[in-house]
Amino acid sequence: MAEKVSNKSVYDLQRKELKNRTEVKFDTGLKVGCNFSDQSNLVSVDAERGAYKFGYDFQKEDAVFQYTRKNSAGTFKFRQVVPNMHWEVVPSPVVELSTKLLDSGKLKDSLKLVYDFHHRFAYYTETLKYNKQFKVRVAGDSKSTDTALCVGYKPDKRWVKSVKLVQTAATGPLLSYKLKPAEGWKLATEASLRSRTLAGSMTFKALKGDAELVLDAAVPLPGNSSGKVKLLRKAGVKVDFKF
Repeated sequence: MAEKVSNKSVYDLQRKELKNRTEVKFDTGLKVGCNFSDQSNLVSVDAERGAYKFGYDFQKEDAVFQYTRKNSAGTFKFRQVVPNMHWEVVPSPVVELSTKLLDSGKLKDSLKLVYDFHHRFAYYTETLKYNKQFKVRVAGDSKSTDTALCVGYKPDKRWVKSVKLVQTAATGPLLSYKLKPAEGWKLATEASLRSRTLAGSMTFKALKGDAELVLDAAVPLPGNSSGKVKLLRKAGVKVDFKF
């Protein structure tokens, strides 16, 4: 018997496309999800129970199988994609290991190592946290000499939930800022110095948290001459039905 049904609808104002995801969680631990679009109807389905997860994309005709195992040493994930149902590529999984090297009082870290056997591509992410408020993250891959850097501060206050500066070769410097001005409200902004664009997301939880309203917007910053920035980008609502 189903114990919880979640339905999330988001309208992309730029693509003029309505996307909907419905999730059903059963008391047996099984969770089933379906993704729809008003332009392409049924897009994908997925099912998850315990350590196992399966998904199928009807547009790309891709099947995905994932297995997750956790123990005291960390978390191991095995993910196999069958592109366009070409089973001859199996086995060519993506393997991921998440573990810790430091865990001494206020100083902690998390290390993620990933290798894609199909594309012969590896990357890593190392995150160092101090006192649960300061964070430094570096990331890199085997196909580039560029390193992504993230520096964050999380005072967890009403008007300053977190501040983060991210630098990557693809996007350049990004500055993000999050706050929760009132109960049920959450605001997040991100400024791109390269594209001279300020993007923001506003979330409001209603009906004791069972409903969530989301609105995304973007505005050009001084110096932006592209004229491609649209104010409203996405609007959506998510409602949970519990049984």
